[in-house]
Amino acid sequence: MGEGARARLARSNAEADLSITPRPVSGSDAGYTPCMPVAAADNPDFLFLAGDACLDFVNTRPIVKGRTADLLMTYEDFVRWLTRAGRMDARSAAEALKRWGDGPEGVMVIERARAFRETLRQMIDGLVRGRGLSTEGFAAINSILAENDGTLRLERQGGGFRTRFAASPTQPVALLGTIAEAAAELLTAKNPRLVRRCGNPDCVLFFYDATRNHRRQWCAMATCGNLMKVRAFRRRQRR
Repeated sequence: MGEGARARLARSNAEADLSITPRPVSGSDAGYTPCMPVAAADNPDFLFLAGDACLDFVNTRPIVKGRTADLLMTYEDFVRWLTRAGRMDARSAAEALKRWGDGPEGVMVIERARAFRETLRQMIDGLVRGRGLSTEGFAAINSILAENDGTLRLERQGGGFRTRFAASPTQPVALLGTIAEAAAELLTAKNPRLVRRCGNPDCVLFFYDATRNHRRQWCAMATCGNLMKVRAFRRRQRR
């Protein structure tokens, strides 16, 4: 993946605003991520509706037209996801593609990324079902964090400050470090009990319930929420 891959990444970043449509959030939608996917079902784009980076990563294997779709098929896909998710800047992404996109390192990274995603999926599913944190998930997160390259930075946030680990990957596997960080943040800085699976039985997406009364049911009101309301209405009509 040489100049063509970097050009496609740049074009994807430039067109990012075309793949999601912001909409006001109010009333029963409060707490939902204020952007809805509008990509065609035949060419699904990344979904950023979970309200959490780790869950958005797990959601890169959704159900499309009744079949599982893997949105991370290539190393380029993974780098593009990191950029779109705000976990990597465009300059670092271009450098990562240049250094490892054409070699076996890129293949190794995407294979590990998909394996880590499955481990996280099982971990999240266990949390949702009340089984607690799996030993496998705990170990996988720590294993990748141990391979992370970078430094801890002090940054301004609003009127205060925060610390953030700034990745400076010298090895391709370190690209997974930001996902492991997001998983650790979900378990420590947030309440794992608020992780939910979409109430549509045909949907496999997870989300973080940030609604005021913690009664969010759907990955997105514009898709599964409306669909399930229509199904409920039709059931009532048949009675």
